[in-house]
Amino acid sequence: MENTLWNKLFLVLGFLIVLLSSLVVGLSGHFIYWLLFDSFGRYEKRTKRKLKIINNQQNDEYYVIIIGTGFSGLGMAIKMNELGMDNYILIERHEHIGGTWYANKYPGCACDIPSNLYSYSFEPNPKWSHYFSCACDIPSNLYSYSFEPNPKWSHYFSRQAEIAEYLEYCTDKYDIRQHIQFNTNVTELTWLEERQLWQVTTESNNQEKIFYAQSIVLGCGLLSNPSYPTDILGIDQFQGRMCHTAKWDKTIDLNNKRVAVIGTGPSAIQTVPEIQQNVSELFVFQRTPAWILPRFDRLITDWEKNLYKRFPIIQKFMRVLIYWIMEFFALSFVYRWPLKFLIEKLVKLNLERQVKDKELRKKLTPTWEFGCKRTLITNDWLSTLQKSNVKLVTNRIQEIKSHSILTYDGNEYPVDIIIWSTGFLAQEFPLRVYGINGCSLADKWSQTMQTYRGITVPNFPNFFILLGPNTALGHNSVVIMIEAQINYIAEAFFYMNQNNIRSIDIKQDVYEKFNENLQLQLKKTVWQKGGCRSWYQDAKGNNTSIWPDFTWVYILLLKKFDYENYICQA
Repeated sequence: MENTLWNKLFLVLGFLIVLLSSLVVGLSGHFIYWLLFDSFGRYEKRTKRKLKIINNQQNDEYYVIIIGTGFSGLGMAIKMNELGMDNYILIERHEHIGGTWYANKYPGCACDIPSNLYSYSFEPNPKWSHYFSCACDIPSNLYSYSFEPNPKWSHYFSRQAEIAEYLEYCTDKYDIRQHIQFNTNVTELTWLEERQLWQVTTESNNQEKIFYAQSIVLGCGLLSNPSYPTDILGIDQFQGRMCHTAKWDKTIDLNNKRVAVIGTGPSAIQTVPEIQQNVSELFVFQRTPAWILPRFDRLITDWEKNLYKRFPIIQKFMRVLIYWIMEFFALSFVYRWPLKFLIEKLVKLNLERQVKDKELRKKLTPTWEFGCKRTLITNDWLSTLQKSNVKLVTNRIQEIKSHSILTYDGNEYPVDIIIWSTGFLAQEFPLRVYGINGCSLADKWSQTMQTYRGITVPNFPNFFILLGPNTALGHNSVVIMIEAQINYIAEAFFYMNQNNIRSIDIKQDVYEKFNENLQLQLKKTVWQKGGCRSWYQDAKGNNTSIWPDFTWVYILLLKKFDYENYICQA
């Protein structure tokens, strides 16, 4: 339940942020114009350029194969259409497009990014019904493509179904569906040096099929395979039903059952309040508490939707304003600005007012700095944990038995159903990829996952990753990062096309220097100095996930293709 004083304090804080953001906006006219009109590289000079099929291309190969049909893959396909190149396919392992927003269907699934930011800049959604998307903690206006704003969002934070519907809409509007191979798994990618192209081995309906392409764009992300704890004994002994939030089983009946939710991350704080009323007992197993911020969600009125639809520029300005407000928070994470400590005090005050039980409050109070792990945005998590049929368990799980969970303090909790809310295998690459001379990407990344600018890797020519290592964000919408990367890849394609270049490969020394500087910058941030361990880090403590700066810095970094840093082969 939201607290009145808490709301007032955050409104004041929000007002101050808006004032500062407005000042930044006023001083950044050129960049704002770019955000409003050209963040997807659509200005006149570029839209007149078209890609051509090069002379030595054989009949059995595609210009590019795109893997995945989420925001990344679809955005890349839309860009290919814009560039006049239709000799491409997308490979999707599911029967529908949508990526994360098709696969994740757990109760309460939503986005934590405001809806106006969680859409393509070129295709905003004027029909968003909520300010925030489906359990998404990014405002809806930022959760769409810059070139396709969505005036239909229903909430400030849009819901899972709305985001999936938005991606379906973009797929059909830009005529992408004809290029998609559904229900197809990519099993292996192999670089053929003699032909200077990629061999893509796939499996569909137990049948193997091979495709060839000059370039590969990996749009499936690094967070696609669910993670399960490796230090808990007896998982296979459990005789009840189990499922992971990333692979929700709709056939499971939770009514009047004893349910355990293991993990207290983003999916758990959305699932637990949704199922609490249906179950007889709910045990929530927590390793570490999280910083909790209120979710200032609201319905987007029909009047606002009509305004966005009739005057798209207003929605674009709203998107820019939300962008700068969220960008402002990077000061707290990257430079550990004093604002962070003010937010910590406000969060603790809210916790004290909402949770009267001192023992429970202590269990829910983080001991690490705000921002070190992902901040969770919710209005009903704290109140749900205080319900009579809910118990928060903070002792570590020792073993799972046939019908119960045993913790190290000797307590045993009888359960009928286990829900794993334990995230993804962030440090394991989901595909077998072999580059020059059979070089394995898994071997190359066995020590630590690295790329050049989050996109390319030495010895893997024409292999581009969208949302690769160190391009995730702790403060803003990843759709912004995706669009910047798509523009960069498009510029690379143009350079290759115009200069009859068959392959490009990032230079090893450039790659090493970039990552050396990246880790030095990360060491100064809250993600490395905040006193926590998180999925952002690998086994050695290197942060392989987060971009350690403002998003506008990354956007400008990728504005032009730096061909001089690549080995180019005709």
